[in-house]
Amino acid sequence: MFERFTEGSRAVLVEAQDLARELGSGHIGVGHVLYGCAEGREETAGRPLRESGITAAFIRRRLLRGHEPSAGPIDPEALRAIGINLDVVRAAVEETFGVGALEVAPDRRVPPGNIRKPPLTPEAKRSLEFSFRVALELHHKTIAPGHLLLSLLRLDDDFVVSTVDQ
Repeated sequence: MFERFTEGSRAVLVEAQDLARELGSGHIGVGHVLYGCAEGREETAGRPLRESGITAAFIRRRLLRGHEPSAGPIDPEALRAIGINLDVVRAAVEETFGVGALEVAPDRRVPPGNIRKPPLTPEAKRSLEFSFRVALELHHKTIAPGHLLLSLLRLDDDFVVSTVDQ
């Protein structure tokens, strides 16, 4: 099936893959594919989305929603003001869980240069299958980004529907 994808459609999937990696996702979902459609400068997917007010930046923010922002560094003075001694807490935690247990965990996201490709979710895989059907229904021999966008809309996926209905 991928041999039927145009250069633009492949670029959509590369954008989706890059965003999934950047956000530390272990998979490529329909939101990532929708982002790829919006990020592209191609006429059949990117332009209709942008003209509807759906930009790649908007989709990216929606994908990030639900992730708690970092609370920032611990302020020992603020804790002391409410009766918490950070040194005592740190000593107790390290005694129980080992030295360095309170240190910031390493970034577990896949580095951009890593060639490992995150797998597609079942819904994203289904959207690619739908894109093939859409192209066939329109008597097209190749799958363009517009076919990908139409297939995402056919999925009736909660993320896609809520993003498009904004």
